[in-house]
Amino acid sequence: MKQIGKDIQSLTVRQLQHENQIIEEKKEKNSHFAILQQKLKLFKERDEYIRKHKKSHSSSSRSSESYPKEESLRINDYYQPTPKRTRRESQINETRVNLPYFYGKENVEVYINWEMKVEQLFACHRLIKERKLPLAILSFQSNAMFWWTAL
Repeated sequence: MKQIGKDIQSLTVRQLQHENQIIEEKKEKNSHFAILQQKLKLFKERDEYIRKHKKSHSSSSRSSESYPKEESLRINDYYQPTPKRTRRESQINETRVNLPYFYGKENVEVYINWEMKVEQLFACHRLIKERKLPLAILSFQSNAMFWWTAL
């Protein structure tokens, strides 16, 4: 009997604890709900303010731009001709330039011949200074390429 009495007491205590927990959860949910309602109210007010501001802004800009209907049908009012493209002279002259390869051997005469040939090609194609170095670097092979990347 004593055991049944203890079990009943423990069950009632557990039930009271569970009911208290449910009450606390409801309070927490209600507070969250109240916060969400406040946020929703702020969003609605902000949205209404933006709509009013857009309406007043668009109505004031429309009133100053009232065009007669007949004039609005002219094509030149809406369509602008495409701008003419201009070409720079340097782009026309900078066609494909085939430079001789430079391997970076120890022979000085080979280097001098390569340099003179490259200068002649640059003069022939009228290349600007900014384009000469990158093009010359592209013609480096093996030892010359390793030397250049090591700089």
